[in-house]
Amino acid sequence: MPERTFVVVGANLTGGRAVEGLRKEGFDGRIVLIGEEPDRPYFRPPLSKDVLRGESSADSVFVHPEEWYADHDVELMLGVRAEALDPDGSLELSNGESLGFDRCLLATGGRPRVLDVPGKDLDGIYYLRTLRDAADLSGRLEQRPNVLVVGAGFIGAEVAASAREVGCEVTVIEIFEVPLQRVLGEDLGAVYAQIHRDHGVDLHLGEVVESFEGSDRVEEVKSSSGKSYPADIVVVGVGIAPNVELADEAGIECSDGIEVDEHCRTSAPNVFAAGDVARHPDHYSGKRIRVEHFQNAQNQGMAAGRSMAGSEKPFVEVPWFWSDQYDVNLQMLGHPSPDAFRVIRGRLEDRDFTAIYTYGNQITAAIALNRGRDVSALRRLMERRIAVDPKTLADEDISLKDLLKA
Repeated sequence: MPERTFVVVGANLTGGRAVEGLRKEGFDGRIVLIGEEPDRPYFRPPLSKDVLRGESSADSVFVHPEEWYADHDVELMLGVRAEALDPDGSLELSNGESLGFDRCLLATGGRPRVLDVPGKDLDGIYYLRTLRDAADLSGRLEQRPNVLVVGAGFIGAEVAASAREVGCEVTVIEIFEVPLQRVLGEDLGAVYAQIHRDHGVDLHLGEVVESFEGSDRVEEVKSSSGKSYPADIVVVGVGIAPNVELADEAGIECSDGIEVDEHCRTSAPNVFAAGDVARHPDHYSGKRIRVEHFQNAQNQGMAAGRSMAGSEKPFVEVPWFWSDQYDVNLQMLGHPSPDAFRVIRGRLEDRDFTAIYTYGNQITAAIALNRGRDVSALRRLMERRIAVDPKTLADEDISLKDLLKA
């Protein structure tokens, strides 16, 4: 029987864990890992934190040591882009090669959304997505420039915090009324607004960037308020767009991402997808979701590799995310919905609380500030589908851990 070839498109965290999952599941055929970037798979969370602040070197973020790929007989094709996909078993590559496969995983991730305003091509405007982006921006922050951040989502908020921590003057312009509004809602987002202001960030909310101004380099930013803000550099963080083009052009079902089932299979029998680009069924909310966070990229990648190798175990993890800004640790489980009933353990004003979201007596999501133990217990309550009266969840005299014994 001829050797089977499995190809993974995307040499990122998802792709790196997928090839690991293939080998752990016992696949002994040919594995090819294709990556458009020149670097082997690495972790992205440190890019906006430790790497940006110069506290960790670029070498510290790689998923595997360089020799791991040769030791596990994984062929790395870096600096190569997959240009076209035939779901029946072939890829056309940017280096002119055609690569046949028996199964293919699309771990194509996403790309930063570009702010399409006048002056967008001026020097000094950064988008933080890759390891090279972080290294370039870190070197610039060492010069203590006046930094303007566009967007107060997770990337923007983390960049603002890191820039302040290394001594830069920081201005943030955000279209919504509070930072992280889409995820946290207005009252929890207001807590983060005050945290950033307490650390010296000049935060401007409810404003839209209208243009970048300067001769050769960006020098100031004009907003919808009519104000102009000086800037030596600008960092834009307004979300990512999933890289669905390869799948979409091949006739694979896509919407806000590549549609997959609980085994990471797409609408094409021999094509799988995972990570930031995959839109999958969520076991806990009953909705289809696309998750752009570390835990999903890593664990769904591993699950996809195992599925490709023949495992029938579904991917049904509770979505989990964290963000460190200054000395504040935010953790989130599931997907908080404004339609859900919410209870609070602790006090928002103390910046020490857990917001728990429920439908009936079923926990569907949680957001915690500096309460890792709550998150650990709530994750297990969600996984086990343990029903709890919301009034009980709000009572801090009752241990969440004890509820697991129910």
